[in-house]
Amino acid sequence: MVRPKQSDQHPNLEAAIKETARHQIGENGAATLSLRAIARELKITAPAIYNYFPSRDDLVTALIVEAYNSLRDALLISQATAEESQIERILESARAYRGWALAHPGEYSLIFGTPIPKYHAPMEITGPAAAGSMAAIISVFDTAWRAGALKIEGMLTETPEMIQTWIDKFEYSGPPEIIHITMASWAQIHGMVSLELNGHYTAFSEEVSVDSFFEIEIRAVLARVGML
Repeated sequence: MVRPKQSDQHPNLEAAIKETARHQIGENGAATLSLRAIARELKITAPAIYNYFPSRDDLVTALIVEAYNSLRDALLISQATAEESQIERILESARAYRGWALAHPGEYSLIFGTPIPKYHAPMEITGPAAAGSMAAIISVFDTAWRAGALKIEGMLTETPEMIQTWIDKFEYSGPPEIIHITMASWAQIHGMVSLELNGHYTAFSEEVSVDSFFEIEIRAVLARVGML
């Protein structure tokens, strides 16, 4: 029997490689990712993968960039489709963050989870992608402030070094309080999502809604800055 060409088996082989890699990460974690295992699952030769990704690290880097971009897009879409209310735009951003994480747990773990042994992300490639998703979060708070919906008076008496670092990184021209609010709000939302994804809410019975708890907490974020 004549074996079909790899292009016939997988018309978009690069996409098939990445999708298989995501599946493996979701099943077994990023640390176990193997190009040979991907080749076996796709029924192709390992050198066929090397044409697209010369090493495992190159594949991991591509997946990280796509994950960050996917998260950014989810945030931007939520903001664009939300009601004109600044409160709803922020709430929808938080819901989109959690929704993306729950829908893509492997990718969430890849960018925010345990570092992969011996992998060092090339910051010149992954850095701009990571900044894109965070810029979407900064933007929603900045827009609320410029609309007069977010109060910052008396929040900071000086600019901490970490906040200044973010101001410089994102070349942010607004008040440092917006970066402070962004960092603190992201930490709270990210913490809740990470606890949920890692099964640390298992003490709750199935009847207890994580959804309602999340809603209460993201509204607490807005109350903290005088929006509720």
